Amino acid sequence: MKRLRKDLLLSILFLIFSFSIACAEGRLYLVSTGVGDLDNLTLRAYEVIKKADIVFCSKWTCERVKDLIKGKEVYDAGFGIFHLFYRKEKEIPSSEIRPHDFNIEEKKKELEKITKIIREAVKQGKVIAVLDEGDPTIYSPHIWYMEAFKDLNPEIIPGISCFNSANAAVKRSITGGKTRSVTLASGFSDLESLAKTGANLVLFTMRIKDITEVLKKIEKYYSPKTQVIFVLYAGYKDKEKVIAGTFEDIYEKIKGIQLPFEYLVYIGNFGEI
Repeated sequence: MKRLRKDLLLSILFLIFSFSIACAEGRLYLVSTGVGDLDNLTLRAYEVIKKADIVFCSKWTCERVKDLIKGKEVYDAGFGIFHLFYRKEKEIPSSEIRPHDFNIEEKKKELEKITKIIREAVKQGKVIAVLDEGDPTIYSPHIWYMEAFKDLNPEIIPGISCFNSANAAVKRSITGGKTRSVTLASGFSDLESLAKTGANLVLFTMRIKDITEVLKKIEKYYSPKTQVIFVLYAGYKDKEKVIAGTFEDIYEKIKGIQLPFEYLVYIGNFGEI
């Protein structure tokens, strides 16, 4: 009986010790803050942000969640460091893409600073949250954190992308009904090759300088009756707007409209809007 009690006590002590070690381990999260209005933030994202000791975010994102990050250590997330990991070669000049004129050496220094802060914080058992707009796995300037710190086993907290919000705005299932499938693309995609297949496209336009120029380049691969739908400010209840047309009339419909940074373009057969 005494031996049993001793073994039981040792087991309890081991569990307590293991739990203490686990609690002392720091953790790195890449957290979606949703898109548009703040109520698009998920409950899980809210909980991770609230428990975080250190937060990395862009100026715009920090402003959106300012009430959630009061009293925390806050650092800039390092916009442009993405290019050190995924676009190491100089970008090919294009009249269609807004160029980023980053100082590579400055970005390397930013990366060193961020790396030092995160690794020291994890050793100290702190929770670090890198905040991102939309969903990090769909379109993100901060997905590089997953590669830079993969040895720390960072966790992604998914959320609502502008793609999800735009789908809701056009009131269509992207994989159901007439559509069946869709290809997500950006200004860096080979849009002509995609258009040649007649694919239904959804364009993330954040780096596209002149969307009219892009559309005129690919319209020859589609019927003039093909739908072209613009969704502006997806996720913002008070200013979200859908402009639906075809290749025949969309240019006239968007003429004179000041397009925001946040808009998506749907090209294909999506049913009556």
